[in-house]
Amino acid sequence: MMPTQYTQRPQRGTTLVEVLIAALIIGIGLLGIASLQVKALQASTNAESRAIATDIAASLADRIRANLINKADYVNETATENNCSMVPGSSAAVSSGSCNTNSDTPATTRKMAQDDLYAIQNSDYLGLSKLPGGDLTITCDPTACDTDDAKMRITVSWQVRNDVLGNTDGSGNSIDFISVEFIPGADDGAP
Repeated sequence: MMPTQYTQRPQRGTTLVEVLIAALIIGIGLLGIASLQVKALQASTNAESRAIATDIAASLADRIRANLINKADYVNETATENNCSMVPGSSAAVSSGSCNTNSDTPATTRKMAQDDLYAIQNSDYLGLSKLPGGDLTITCDPTACDTDDAKMRITVSWQVRNDVLGNTDGSGNSIDFISVEFIPGADDGAP
C-alpha cells in the first residue's frame, strides 16, 4: 500500500480573527486622529482668544496715550464699571447702584475715558464680548496715576476651553490672561 499524500491548498482568504484585529487597529487609529483634531480646535480657539486680547490691550494702551491728561480716569472707570453702566456719548456713567461719579471733577474730563472703555467693552470688531468670560483690569503702579512715570498695567483675562493651564477662577473654569505694562507718556523707543 502506498502512503497517501496530502497536498496543502493555498490559503484563499483571511480568517475572521485577522479581520477583527485589523478593525480594532484602525478604530484605535481613528480615535487618536479624532482626539488630535479636538486638541487642534481647542488650540486654535485659544490662539484666537489670545490674539483678540492682545489687540484689546494694545488698542486701549493707544487710547490711554491719546488721553494722557485723563489717564487716571481709565483706572477709576474700570474700578466702578461693575456698579455703573457706561453709555456712549454720555457725560457721566449712569448709576445702576452706587456709582462713584467724582462730583468734584467736571464730568466732561471723564467722557473720553468712558467712551473708550465702552468701545472696548462692546465693539463688534474688537471688544471683550468676543472673549468667553472676558474681563478687563487697569491698574497703576504706584497706586496713583498722577505722576508722569507711573506705570499702567492692562490685564485682559478670559476663560479657556481646556484645563491645560491649571489656573482656575474658583468655579473650575480655566482662565488665561495677557498683561501689558507701559508708561503712557514715555516714548516707546526710549531705552
